[in-house]
Amino acid sequence: MNEQKDTTLSLPIKFKLKDVLRYNTSVASKNIVNCIVMAVGVGVLAYFFYKMFTTGERVDVFVANHIVLLLVPILIFVMIPWRVWKITATQMQQPAFAYGVTYTFSPEHIVLDIGEASEEMSWDIFVKVVETKYDFRLYVNAISAQIIPKHNMSKEQLETLREIIRSAAPNRSQLR
Repeated sequence: MNEQKDTTLSLPIKFKLKDVLRYNTSVASKNIVNCIVMAVGVGVLAYFFYKMFTTGERVDVFVANHIVLLLVPILIFVMIPWRVWKITATQMQQPAFAYGVTYTFSPEHIVLDIGEASEEMSWDIFVKVVETKYDFRLYVNAISAQIIPKHNMSKEQLETLREIIRSAAPNRSQLR
């Protein structure tokens, strides 16, 4: 007789700023508009350097005459990370990120307890479960995910969570 054990795992999760920033950076890199804007920035920067090295002007004179061409990529490469930082700072003020949450994982569902509120989520709502070097990401669509940082877990808890994920979402999990 093949007996299946009933496994549950309760994890109190305290988010660090770098956990949320890492996730938001990955979201920004998946945004097609950000990718296009970054490509434009790289293109303008490449054009600027091409013109700088093929002109007969001194470098300081060329830069002074074409400063606007240099400012465009600088603004692009500063504004996208700034926007990601602002979103992260705002999220870190929300109770779930500021005070932490408790996840209870079982093969049937996940219970998210924020203290004053609790929510039960079926594994069916997650389209993909990915394990990265630093966290587990339970995606509800191509971009949005629940993040479970690994720094909160022992090796035994990591293995138990992997086991639960493999049994609950076998076709949607990408584990290490």
